[in-house]
Amino acid sequence: HTLKLGGHHAQNVGAMPSRPRHRESGLRTQQSTPPTPPVLADGSHQWIGASFYLQIERCAGVAKQSCSVRLEEELYLQKAEALKENIDKFFEGAIEVWVVDVPTLYALEVRVMRWECHPTQHGLPVYGQDAVVQGAKTLFSKVVSKKWPRAPDICARLQEFSRIPVGIQLLCREQPQGVSKDSSLPLEVTGAINSKTRRSSADSDALLPLDHVTFQAIHSTGKEILFSTDADGRSHSVLHPGKFQLRCNQKGNYDRLEPGFIEVPATFEPLQFTIVAKMKKRCTFQVVDHLNRPYPLFPMRISPKDGRHEGIAFCTKATGQVKGRLGVGLHVASYSSEEDSSQWPVEPLSQDLEVQDIDAHQLFRIIVRRLRFQCEFVLRSRFDEPVRRCPFTVRSNGIAISGVTSDGGVATVELPTGTMVFHLEPDATSAFVATSFEVEVKENGDFLPLRQEVETKSVNVQLNLITPDGEPAPFCDFNLKARFSQDGTMSNDTPALSLRSDEGGRVSVVLALLEPYIFSVHPTHVGCEYMQQEFSFLTDRQSITVVVARSVLGMIQEENVVFVIDVSGSMQVYLEDVKSAVNLALVQQFHQMQRHFNLVTFTEGQIEFRDDLVPATPRNLEDAMRFCQHTQAGGGSNLAAAVRNAFRFKKAEAILVITDGKTEVSEDLLTQVKVHYLGHPRRAKVHTVGINCVPGRIKQRALQSLAHLTQGSFRSVCLEQDTFVPVAAGQKVKGIDLLDQQYVTTDEDTITDAVLEDPYSEDDRLQR
Repeated sequence: HTLKLGGHHAQNVGAMPSRPRHRESGLRTQQSTPPTPPVLADGSHQWIGASFYLQIERCAGVAKQSCSVRLEEELYLQKAEALKENIDKFFEGAIEVWVVDVPTLYALEVRVMRWECHPTQHGLPVYGQDAVVQGAKTLFSKVVSKKWPRAPDICARLQEFSRIPVGIQLLCREQPQGVSKDSSLPLEVTGAINSKTRRSSADSDALLPLDHVTFQAIHSTGKEILFSTDADGRSHSVLHPGKFQLRCNQKGNYDRLEPGFIEVPATFEPLQFTIVAKMKKRCTFQVVDHLNRPYPLFPMRISPKDGRHEGIAFCTKATGQVKGRLGVGLHVASYSSEEDSSQWPVEPLSQDLEVQDIDAHQLFRIIVRRLRFQCEFVLRSRFDEPVRRCPFTVRSNGIAISGVTSDGGVATVELPTGTMVFHLEPDATSAFVATSFEVEVKENGDFLPLRQEVETKSVNVQLNLITPDGEPAPFCDFNLKARFSQDGTMSNDTPALSLRSDEGGRVSVVLALLEPYIFSVHPTHVGCEYMQQEFSFLTDRQSITVVVARSVLGMIQEENVVFVIDVSGSMQVYLEDVKSAVNLALVQQFHQMQRHFNLVTFTEGQIEFRDDLVPATPRNLEDAMRFCQHTQAGGGSNLAAAVRNAFRFKKAEAILVITDGKTEVSEDLLTQVKVHYLGHPRRAKVHTVGINCVPGRIKQRALQSLAHLTQGSFRSVCLEQDTFVPVAAGQKVKGIDLLDQQYVTTDEDTITDAVLEDPYSEDDRLQR
């Protein structure tokens, strides 16, 4: 189209359009409340609501004015045409470009013009200073810069100038169940935000706002603009004129947006688009090998065949299945591994999958050909202990495959078919011996052996014997015996080792690791320091700690002793064990000896067995045991009064206090004890026995102070808490037959079968 202008002409390269209408590929609606007006690059608002076009003014028809310019007119024509072509390509025709011939010397000007200045509106173009006066925006002037324009610079300036506010509301017809789209909000809060909209979700055609998701608008040049929706599914940004493809976040639950692109016209007014997101289709992938067996833990990647993104990684479960969502279209399933392909356990995989645009669940069967089969070798010791966390290597024809056994003693490794050698390679600290054995993998994937026995080491093991309160257990005599014979059968004929701990409670002995041994403590003499006990153990370490329990009383050195026994309510759970210990001491250490004793039980008050110490005759011992038998626990505890009362027995050489320490030991008491001790004719020592007193705590320290004040000893013992069961009338209780010639503990867990004939006749007993 040519317009005559005083001997010159204006030319529009292309069709001559009318005022451009707003073209849009989405559902565009006017906002009820317009957004903030756009601010242009020059800070003005005069262009708001105006349509515009781009005008290129080129020097032409100046031959009469200058020969030099006439010779370059063809160059101006080429530069203008190339610039128009580049701008049309960049903005994809969204901004109309007019090339106008002007009689201005050296002119090649680029201006943004209001549509009212378009030549089609009044027949004549407006250019030069007249265009500037009418509000044109000059992007480039060769007259001023003395340089040729560069298309990338012009496009960049035009993008910066033509910023159009764009709002997009993202809707959907279905949402993932049980998934909060805003990870910062609980599902209940997200549901409350959109509760009004969600009530209509029963209608399959209802559109719901898709909140707190991201998507991209992609220009043909590859430039991406990120949009993020709010709680109402709305998002806002600024775009330049042109066409933009809309694309979902490929790692999300949606894969398509309809319409898939928007077009921004060359008009300075806010735009609003409504876009509907389509959810990916539900798919199940069943991976099987060429033998039609499920392939568990198979890593694969499913990517679009057009390569628009890198795809999604999956890993099958134990059943060989995995579920996920894929977009509609063609995809390719491949094996996913960072290893070199020569190390892959399968042949290279490339299987096409077509996801259809249907609502039904889609199932895909993926077949892979194994080059290696997963084998699981169970490694156990002779006594079925698992070979844990032990490195191994399988070698065959120059190939070495390494791994580490699991906590369950299973060596899991993928092996090719054939015969190989399995090498177990334990380190120096392991309990197992290095072992090698052949393994065979068949063509059908079966393998042998399923189970392999591994020998254990025999090493020097240090046993550290301690008491329950953490103190060393010195000079403890015990036996150590292998529970099984060499052929693995249980035998009572296996010889036992008799050992004794040193002053630090230590013993060193050669043991086979991870093989069961029986540890037993049997009292070998009267007043043994440690209780009878027996248990089985095994170890994989070269140093272990063994807890041995002290007996309640041990050896009593003095000849004349007063037993002061706490029978308050807190002693209820220990009382039966205390009675048994006192009975045992009376029988083993006082019977048939020239010793004297007395028993005093105390709560808030005291109950004495006798008014004074009595000789250890059988009758007195029997009466003392009956006294213990009928003692019941209950009430508070007044240790101070009990100790003061015990000091009144002038024949006493020792006062043996048995308590759990749940009583007050004040400075007053310690002072009184010191006075009574110094005033006693025999300087009776106070020996304290603390039951289940925590080491270092106030109860233990108080009992230690009480003992040390009188040059006595403190004995810490640990007892289990028994459930209290009242004794019915006539019921037999734990005790010792005084007339037996050999006496043992009455604890049911450690009582022996030895029963000797009663040396006394019934008549003698009655007479006595």
